[in-house]
Amino acid sequence: MKLEMIPQEFKQALPVLEKIIEHGYEAYFVGGSVRDVLLGREIHDVDIATSAYPEEIKAIFPYTIDVGIEHGTVLVLAGKTEAEHYEVTTFRTESQYTDYRRPDHVDFVRDLSEDLKRRDFTINAFACGIDGEIVDCFDGLTDLKERRIRAVGKAQERFNEDALRIMRAMRFAASLDFTIEEETFVAMKSHAPLLNKISVERIFIEFDKLLQAKSYKKGLEALIQSEAWKYLPGFDKRGLEALLSELTEGFVFENSAQAWAAFMVRIEQVDVVQFLRHWKVPNDFIKDVSLLTEAYQLDQWTLESLYKFGLRRAELVDDLKIAEGKHIDKEIAKKLDAALQIHDKFELKVSGNDLLQAFPDDIKPGPKLGFILKELEVKVVRNELVNTQACLFDYIKNNCLSR
Repeated sequence: MKLEMIPQEFKQALPVLEKIIEHGYEAYFVGGSVRDVLLGREIHDVDIATSAYPEEIKAIFPYTIDVGIEHGTVLVLAGKTEAEHYEVTTFRTESQYTDYRRPDHVDFVRDLSEDLKRRDFTINAFACGIDGEIVDCFDGLTDLKERRIRAVGKAQERFNEDALRIMRAMRFAASLDFTIEEETFVAMKSHAPLLNKISVERIFIEFDKLLQAKSYKKGLEALIQSEAWKYLPGFDKRGLEALLSELTEGFVFENSAQAWAAFMVRIEQVDVVQFLRHWKVPNDFIKDVSLLTEAYQLDQWTLESLYKFGLRRAELVDDLKIAEGKHIDKEIAKKLDAALQIHDKFELKVSGNDLLQAFPDDIKPGPKLGFILKELEVKVVRNELVNTQACLFDYIKNNCLSR
């Protein structure tokens, strides 16, 4: 098969392949970018594979960076922009994976077919030459046509090499709306315990992408049916089943925090902070999911809750509840947000220093100062006070100094 049209991303990288070929080596576009071209999807990363060894690539191009040279990867700086930087990897074979995550060592080879054998799924094992000719050693084109995810070679061996491929299969099912081939799925299920040997950071990336995919329910179904969820920290089958069944068809999570919050509210008595700490995610992400989960529990929005959670989170929560079939008027949150005089305590027209200077005999640094500032903040949020310095000072004179 030959591509009818070479995509712009490939055209831009063609000089790199041509230069390698001019020096007597083979070079191809490989992996997910070729798959996405065949599916008419947006290309994210252009990867190049070659028969040239890393030192040979470095001799061809004047500007390179060793980004993974022990595994055969050199970053070729073909232009000034990041879009013109390409990872060029030598054809290779891999030894056994004693840690179920990465090969003990790799051997560089000159044969493209040997390199393609080590890839995870047939739809990721394509190569594309500079003329647009597709190299398909494992009938991946048929799998693409039939919307199927199938392991390259023996599925048991692929998952024994790297158990993260179990999560990747589910993620591809979700992002591509494909079905996992039976033998591949059986191997996924039997090898699921090996996920205990994979870092939660790597698993999080795959599951997070799964949740944000258009067909995330397909991925969740595979996760539940394979029983792989048992090997993911804190996961709850009922919570996953609820996430699968309770949201309307066609709903897509707007972002990662919304997706995880939707999961959290479906796990009984979950401590969101502790749950997410097991996943070693950033503190900002934990805070965002925690606030969304808390906001979800509210029956209605108020000025104070809009001030605390913000309009953006309110809209994400409203969208979740609408996806559950609840009648929600999204204009309420917008109107309350518009009625707020401040959206952050730093927008208050007086500061602690202002109060210390204006009332030196009555207000000193300490708890009283903090209490007064908090009281002003609450009353401004409730629109019980106008947020001007004059108004706030007047309130303090009449209500706070004699305490």
